[in-house]
Amino acid sequence: MKGFHMVAGKGTEKAAQGRYEFRVWLRDWPKAASALQRFWPLVGAERRSDIYLLNARSPYRLVKLRAGDRLESKRRGHELGPLQYWVSNSYPIFPLARPELHLLAQELGVARLPFDAGLSPAHLVARLGASTPEIMPEPVYKSRLLFRKGSSRVELSRVAAGGQNRVTLALEDPDPKSALQALDTLRIGHLRNRSYGEVLCRRVLPRAEANAN
Repeated sequence: MKGFHMVAGKGTEKAAQGRYEFRVWLRDWPKAASALQRFWPLVGAERRSDIYLLNARSPYRLVKLRAGDRLESKRRGHELGPLQYWVSNSYPIFPLARPELHLLAQELGVARLPFDAGLSPAHLVARLGASTPEIMPEPVYKSRLLFRKGSSRVELSRVAAGGQNRVTLALEDPDPKSALQALDTLRIGHLRNRSYGEVLCRRVLPRAEANAN
């Protein structure tokens, strides 16, 4: 995963690399799961809780606290057939310096963030609620299996978010040719590719607006 990240630090950015992604959301365990478990090497399993910082920009600029404490963002670029291209940015650990806090405000689409928002993840979430109500922190609980073949990585996850539980199957690959071949092998390329940002915004933001009214 480190090869997919650019690091923002002290006002500079290192050369960024991106990856092609394809994610589908299902109500039941997909048929592709049997092919994964038979023919793809299992390389890991994990449970994690992330906090997504959602707003109307999230389908194209997605910001989250990985495991509740490490700040990351992703920016969506061009598309290649059914694939979406995303570039990731990993922030330094908290506390954040002013340049990182300024970059975060840009990615969230707000004019500025209070300086104390960068002191810790808890400060950030609390200050977002107080100073930028258009940003909605949403916890997302994940339990997933990770498979890899060549440059392709596939995750098969159970996700709890917005009061609902869903299954999601995702492919990540820096090589578009390899990614398209994997979609054909798993027979999922005809399904709709929807990112975390798109799905969470459709479920969480309308609920937040209804509660505010």
